[in-house]
Amino acid sequence: MARLSQHRQRLAASGILLVASLLLASCGSGGATDQARSACKKVDRSIDLYHQATATPPPTNSDALQNQSQALLLSALGEAARATSADGSFNALMTTLSEATRVPEGLLVPSLSRQCQVVESNTPYLAQ
Repeated sequence: MARLSQHRQRLAASGILLVASLLLASCGSGGATDQARSACKKVDRSIDLYHQATATPPPTNSDALQNQSQALLLSALGEAARATSADGSFNALMTTLSEATRVPEGLLVPSLSRQCQVVESNTPYLAQ
């Protein structure tokens, strides 16, 4: 009888630990989503600047706009990295942003646009 009681106590303790870990995990993902959305605000602004810089005919301040656009992408990387640390599902955004120093921005725009569409949606986890 004592053995059965100990078994129930262990199961109850395991259940409590499982529920607590799930609750803590869900708390962290909200912060991760906020960080990813903050990064995407910078990405969206960067894409706007990039489109202005590459308009036809190019504006006289095209180089300055492209530099601002690049700087915004790089500043978004920190927030994307924090989001990924809290929730690995934001890794694609962080990885794409990390390529901004090696890949022309025009090649990153489609991926970043789609990734931020997902992050900014009401269900960022379901759309991925």
